[in-house]
Amino acid sequence: MSIKKNILITGATSGIGKALACLLVKDLNTCVYGIGRDEEKIQDLLGYENFIFLKFDLFKVEEIEELFKSSLGDIKFSGFVHCAGLEETLPIGLYTVDRVQQVFTVNVFSAIEIVRNLSKKKYSLDQASFILLSSVMGELGQPGKIGYCASKSALLGFARSLALELAKRKIRVNCVSPGIVDTPLTQKLFQQIEEENKSRIVGMHPIGIGEPNDVVYLIEYLLGDKSKWLTGQNIKIDGGYSIQ
Repeated sequence: MSIKKNILITGATSGIGKALACLLVKDLNTCVYGIGRDEEKIQDLLGYENFIFLKFDLFKVEEIEELFKSSLGDIKFSGFVHCAGLEETLPIGLYTVDRVQQVFTVNVFSAIEIVRNLSKKKYSLDQASFILLSSVMGELGQPGKIGYCASKSALLGFARSLALELAKRKIRVNCVSPGIVDTPLTQKLFQQIEEENKSRIVGMHPIGIGEPNDVVYLIEYLLGDKSKWLTGQNIKIDGGYSIQ
């Protein structure tokens, strides 16, 4: 099998990350390296010769460099997508620094540490594409989501700065900001809130909440050569949430 592209995906065991992995492995010229914690959730992907699962907990940010050295030392990537994310609903009065740091560790700090390693020439090709999953809530905010909104906003600033820094190698860095997408993370959220609030959130999306497949084709475009002049941008895909 002749591999032309290697793509690294975090959060590959569920939601948008898994949907993206399922899409990309259909191209036999692409090898997908999926980072996640629960191998049981991706049994359907393990049958693909061009899918490599890396069992890793992104809370262990200090071990990411060793992950590259031990498992990815001979790989040069043409794409990276940070889909892993932690979300919780909690009023500011109950928030602690430790809880905020937990959210930032997965949503932001792990992405920074992965890119710190991935941006080295030994791990990435010139003209590679790095994509960070932010959220419309990174710009618009939402009550009870201080940690989540702040972390997703941080990704926007990270992407803009990084896009300028890596432009000398023509590496593109962009954010994709979905609205509410029907993922296990969203389902968990909906279980925590009253039905009235759930209906209100769904109603904030004029054409309804999304499915993972509504997002992954945009990411596929950003990974490809047809988006070679697109960098430092935040692309919203939210069913109209942000235009009201």
